[in-house]
Amino acid sequence: MGLSAVRWIVSAHSDDDRGTLSVLEEAALPFPIRRIFYMHRIPEGHERGGHAHQDTQQHVLALTGRFAMDVSDGERTQTFVLDDPNRGLYLPAMTWVRLYGFEANTVVLVLCDTKYDDSRVIRNWDHYCRLQRGTP
Repeated sequence: MGLSAVRWIVSAHSDDDRGTLSVLEEAALPFPIRRIFYMHRIPEGHERGGHAHQDTQQHVLALTGRFAMDVSDGERTQTFVLDDPNRGLYLPAMTWVRLYGFEANTVVLVLCDTKYDDSRVIRNWDHYCRLQRGTP
């Protein structure tokens, strides 16, 4: 799929004098939700990611705070800043990610279409690029 499939998905939301109510229903995503996890209390200067999931599609949102995410298909890399809880980033399977620049108190929510399987996570950049090119 490559980077062309990476895109923003805006959550339905309603604003009034009481605040904002945001809704993200499965129908708004290009996949069924099988797993939800969140990251928080990330120490200043630390990074997350540095891997790709062979089979997993993801939707990533900054519920609070702000961070940057580099996404790559092995040939091109694009940087996104996530800082709006009403807008998340869709990542197809085989997208390499690097999350960094976390503000204090950032909470990152990730929705996935598979259960976690460590054997299907690629953690070596060179191996990832070979797979993307179709070479062993």
